[in-house]
Amino acid sequence: MVKILVFSIIFLSLTIMGCIYRAIKGPSSTDRLIAINVIGTKTIILILMVSFILHETYFVDVALVYALISFIASVVISNYIESLGGKSR
Repeated sequence: MVKILVFSIIFLSLTIMGCIYRAIKGPSSTDRLIAINVIGTKTIILILMVSFILHETYFVDVALVYALISFIASVVISNYIESLGGKSR
């Protein structure tokens, strides 16, 4: 079971690299925002997988706080993009 989780962590880390590329080179600010949200979601999953591997329950609290901060940040950035009129960079 641990080997599967380690493989999944490696795979998710590689897909996060693709999302980082999309966040930097995205054609529009909306694409960048979606890429950042996907990075946040995958990071939460990685934290939970590490929590399961290490048998540490406090990582679940860390993941919940990270999810809350990620949600608030995406709302703030969405409002900022809307105030700009949705213009691309």
